[in-house]
Amino acid sequence: MISDFHTDILTETTGDLPQFYYDNNIITAVFRGERTFAEAVKIAERGRLIAFEDVGYDDFDIEKLTAFNPIYVGITWNGENRFGFGCKCSEGLKPEGKRLIKLLNERNIAVDTAHISKGGFKDIIDNAKIVVNSHTCFSGVYEHKRNIDDYQIKEIVERGGIIGVTFVGYFMTGDKRCKISDLIRQVDYFCQKFGTDNLAIGSDFYGTDFLPEGLKNYEGYDKVKEYLSVNLGYKNDDIDKILYKNLADFTKRIKRLNNAVDNIV
Repeated sequence: MISDFHTDILTETTGDLPQFYYDNNIITAVFRGERTFAEAVKIAERGRLIAFEDVGYDDFDIEKLTAFNPIYVGITWNGENRFGFGCKCSEGLKPEGKRLIKLLNERNIAVDTAHISKGGFKDIIDNAKIVVNSHTCFSGVYEHKRNIDDYQIKEIVERGGIIGVTFVGYFMTGDKRCKISDLIRQVDYFCQKFGTDNLAIGSDFYGTDFLPEGLKNYEGYDKVKEYLSVNLGYKNDDIDKILYKNLADFTKRIKRLNNAVDNIV
């Protein structure tokens, strides 16, 4: 079994998802881009464990969103929208964004801090009941505008949230090549500082054109497991937490809060 906090397969492919996506704890995000919310709803209908990435739609409808019992909702992408500002900016959430968080709180939907500005992160921490970061890497290892600082990790961990370390090569290296060891540096950095209970994988498969060598699909999880075990001596129980259990437990918790447990594996 595997878990994945963030894949863009729904918005990058058409037709039914492979059965594999229904048999594992894989959260499929609906990315806004140039779409209307009505178009996003049609895309979400193809998935099972749904999330929404950037909900700054002009035709946004909280009731239609709630009907999907999403695991998390991302307020912005990298720039500005009706609710706030992304990581290219510094400003916090707009008043409408803070009102949206209150609505998400009422529905026990986690607020995703991936892509948010530093000011927006503070507003989310101050207002949201459940806080996560679905796909990121860590500034303590490599500086990138999409990576998060130690204080942000600490805020999420202290609130019982989950952070998905991503496979996006741009967030790990300035070279043209990215290796599994670059990802492992990110994983080990987190675990050495914050333990193994709040880390998961947020691959961003289908959402990036730069992945580490050997990590092009879910078969790569075995290589991550082997590297952590053989090269760094991680225990199998801790590896299982990172690759599957932490996120599976979190998913079940969110679904129970929404009375929508759906044979989650």
